[in-house]
Amino acid sequence: MPEPQIVPMRSNLCDLGVAACVVNNGRILLIKESKGPHSSKWGVPKGFVESGELPAQAALRELSEECGISGEIIGITAIRERVKSDQTGVFVAYLVTPNNLEITLNPEEISDFGWYSLEELDSVEWLSHTMHSISAASINHYSSMDMVDYSEEKNEPYLVHFVQKKVEIPELLI
Repeated sequence: MPEPQIVPMRSNLCDLGVAACVVNNGRILLIKESKGPHSSKWGVPKGFVESGELPAQAALRELSEECGISGEIIGITAIRERVKSDQTGVFVAYLVTPNNLEITLNPEEISDFGWYSLEELDSVEWLSHTMHSISAASINHYSSMDMVDYSEEKNEPYLVHFVQKKVEIPELLI
């Protein structure tokens, strides 16, 4: 009997970004960018996924690097997809419960922080409308997907996200 062949998956270069939406007592942690194209604009802790890193791990790493705190991921609150200059981009925003609240900013990236309620979000100079929408959804504890970690069973980083909302699927008559 011939050996089974492993067929590699097709790959597409993708700009993969993540965010850590930290909510505590009805307020979301926002940070003010200190450099780059979004200098002086507000958003949630965010960044890019490094090679060999799960997006969920990247979100927690960015939270630690930018704000000096750790947390636990509850689920996914938003996914943004786009194509810009023929480059596919995916941005995953995770809802995070903080393990501690002692913020220590990385001044090379972040100039300020604050905890904002839903009512205060309109007073912020946002880095994007999308970031505003993601923050509002996070404050309301909207998590479209719950996360289950199978890493130990699989012996490799392995997360599965499940939708918890039942939707009606129309049946087509054939």
